[in-house]
Amino acid sequence: MVCNIRSMIQVLVAVVLATASLAGQSILDTCGMEGSAVRSDVRLLNIKKNRYDLPTDGQINRRVDFVTMLTAGENPSTFREGDAVELVAYIEEVKIGAVESVNCKAKDQWHRDTHIELTINPMQTGVKEHLLVAEVTPRLRQIMRDRGIDWSHRALVDSFKGRWVRIRGWAFYDAMHDDESAGSGGSHIWRGSPWEIHPVTSIEVTSRPANLPALPPVQGASTSNREVKQEQQPSSRQCEGVTRTGNRCKRTVKAPSRYCYQHQP
Repeated sequence: MVCNIRSMIQVLVAVVLATASLAGQSILDTCGMEGSAVRSDVRLLNIKKNRYDLPTDGQINRRVDFVTMLTAGENPSTFREGDAVELVAYIEEVKIGAVESVNCKAKDQWHRDTHIELTINPMQTGVKEHLLVAEVTPRLRQIMRDRGIDWSHRALVDSFKGRWVRIRGWAFYDAMHDDESAGSGGSHIWRGSPWEIHPVTSIEVTSRPANLPALPPVQGASTSNREVKQEQQPSSRQCEGVTRTGNRCKRTVKAPSRYCYQHQP
């Protein structure tokens, strides 16, 4: 009986602490959920980005993995915007987000999003078409600080960049990046999908999975910020044979042959 009472007290304390962490997050340092946006559609996007509730284990859509999100269209059948998702992925890069209306144009790092670029093929770094974006928001950063967890930009870099992680949060379709995502035909592709984990609500280091889903082939898009040029085989070349006088043969041969008919080894 005493043990049951203690368990109930622990649960109540946890609920109170969670509620306290979330209290007041609708307005963070004078910035409301809609940010400083003027357009109604952007205000709606900002409200979605600034959500700060934490999903339970039971809310996670277990049908979603990395490739599911990467290859999903705007209206996928396996999940929808607002679903709680949890992925295992490798963090390729951690960047400070832009100055945006979602954060009332704040310029300091604490009040800007942190962009996390995820992949499941760390052996092919720089393949932008295989990147998923996850974002840590100022509200979740503040909630974690209240719990004694450091989610500052520097801490996120030091703790998670270059590591496999289990990352959890809310599925969000960022239509603002439609034409910058793979398959859009846009001129500046830097990500695999408009789908994001936004906001991130949990990150923990884990081990590389034994079995990973296959990534889609990259078709026609640039594989990195720097242009990759494949070495082209010449259509003809000079014979590599040597004449009796010790000079290189002047005949030309068709590639891939290296020698003319007279100097075939």
